[in-house]
Amino acid sequence: MPTPAPIAVTRHPIRFEANDRRVIPRFFGVGGDARMQKILDRVHTLSDADVEQLLAEVYDDFRPRHRRVELAFDRHFGYLLRKVPQLAELPENRRRLIGAYFTMEYTIESAALFNPSVVPHPDQTNLANGALRFIMSLRATGEGHVSSIVFRTGVVDVNGSVSFEHSSQYVAKMRVDADQKFDKHLFFLKLIEMGAYADAARIVLGELPDPFTYDQLDAKAHEVKHRPGSPRPF
Repeated sequence: MPTPAPIAVTRHPIRFEANDRRVIPRFFGVGGDARMQKILDRVHTLSDADVEQLLAEVYDDFRPRHRRVELAFDRHFGYLLRKVPQLAELPENRRRLIGAYFTMEYTIESAALFNPSVVPHPDQTNLANGALRFIMSLRATGEGHVSSIVFRTGVVDVNGSVSFEHSSQYVAKMRVDADQKFDKHLFFLKLIEMGAYADAARIVLGELPDPFTYDQLDAKAHEVKHRPGSPRPF
């Protein structure tokens, strides 16, 4: 076989570095039902005026770093409803304050940003001749060395020059499509590939219909987790 022609590589000065200012709101598990109940009891004792003041202070603190943070509070409050359904009777502001108590910020890029991968962007409009818009995925590592996939977009022109679009100061998690159907066999193979097919996963997957939805998976995992003698980890 003929020797392949050498490829000219140009190193650009663009760098991606860890950034501890990019944060997402996550559910904060306080460490057991007893501690959770103490927080709920404390919020129940607050006056309506106290609730309004505390929620205003939380909004002042969180809103500069999060777009529509109240949706995160609502979502995290919803997690508590599974254990304490009577919380649904509370007024909106008190529910959101409870959601805020169970919210933490997580810095997704504080430790590292690496392993880039590039594919063409589906939107190639409004570009100069010969230019290509692309999407770059990167592996981001945050506190506790938890990994996430983050994305950047940019353009490479006809001469090979690369530019990246400005990244928003706001970061958000992708929303799960609760109506998506999952094939049990493919899901099993993915768990094997990830090294995550332990006893707990075997029980949950074995009791799900085929196919199943995200909501069914979430409900079954929650049920199995709270069974007496359920395997770990859960």
